[in-house]
Amino acid sequence: MKTFDSLVIILFFVFWACDSGNSARNQDYQLKSIGYAAVKIGETTPNFSMGLQYFSEGEQELLFNINWATNSLQIYDLEKEDMIKTMMFDKEGDQGVGELMGFHVHTMDSIFLFSQRGGDFSLVDTTGNIKQRFKYEAPKNHTNAFVHNISFVTPPVIRGKDVFFKTRPAVVNNYLEMTDDLLSSSSLGFMFDMESMEVVLLPHHYPKGYLEDGLRRFENSRSQGKNKIVYSFFGDHNLYCAEDFDSPLKAVNGRSQFLNERLPLLPTEGVPLESQKYSFASSRYDNLIYDPFRAVFYRFAYPDLKVESEEEVRALRSNPGPFVVMIFDGELNILGETYFEGGKYLPMNAFVGQKGLYVSTNNPENSENQEDQMRFEVFSFIRS
Repeated sequence: MKTFDSLVIILFFVFWACDSGNSARNQDYQLKSIGYAAVKIGETTPNFSMGLQYFSEGEQELLFNINWATNSLQIYDLEKEDMIKTMMFDKEGDQGVGELMGFHVHTMDSIFLFSQRGGDFSLVDTTGNIKQRFKYEAPKNHTNAFVHNISFVTPPVIRGKDVFFKTRPAVVNNYLEMTDDLLSSSSLGFMFDMESMEVVLLPHHYPKGYLEDGLRRFENSRSQGKNKIVYSFFGDHNLYCAEDFDSPLKAVNGRSQFLNERLPLLPTEGVPLESQKYSFASSRYDNLIYDPFRAVFYRFAYPDLKVESEEEVRALRSNPGPFVVMIFDGELNILGETYFEGGKYLPMNAFVGQKGLYVSTNNPENSENQEDQMRFEVFSFIRS
């Protein structure tokens, strides 16, 4: 029998307002269930995914799934509810791509694979054959490209020969040594030229003042809308937006009414349990996902939870409890937010499709959870 397997990574400006009208919150919209979707999976595929991506080709709606255990990508047909192809990849050798960490489907002929070792990535098509390899040096005081398809998702943006990646600060060896000055001078991403293999840091930096009151997790999720690039941070109510990667960032109020007004700080002293509670049981933000079909952004947030033991905190790693999905329009006005009780969904396994927002129902506490399928509830938003 397969077991539920999960990995939770403790992913670990004064700016202008994008639109002053954002402060007038419109809470009229709520997410409403409009149905379910499911795909059948085999015995070597867990029903908790380490990475999903929706891709449509003509009228066919496809779902890509990464399987770390088999070093493969699987392609599912959402309408037929079945797998149509598995792309197996060698870890070593002429066709080796390393141990898969993440992926990004640009087109069916251009699928980017990212290994856990970093510093290189591969371009393949749906035959699984390598079309090109890319190798580069990480920019000074920053990490290699960080592409992960579960938490703090930041898909690479591809424009011709240029790829815009997320990076993280590597200016200190110990997380606890980070200062506000060091963080605010660190870039949020870099541009990679696929022809020259050159790397250029982007002029988007972490918000000045983010660590002013104390240490916080500084992970972020980036999403590109129709005319905006938007960042969401673990410990900041604001969203930060720009017209493009070379435009200045501007702050927008994006606070969830379900989170504490004053977000907590990362404990730097005391027992490890306190820092674990901060990461898994405190008010915080995670994924920011753009919906191109409805021209809205979804921001996932987690309210405070009362936990007292390490066992309770460990349980949250595979079952994060209650969560909130906020809806922002294309100008980042808050349209509304919906609160979801714990025990039914896996919010890190969510994606956007033509029909709406798909959220996994394969929570281990869900009585309808089935091991032989990935099952999703589909939501659209309506006026309440």
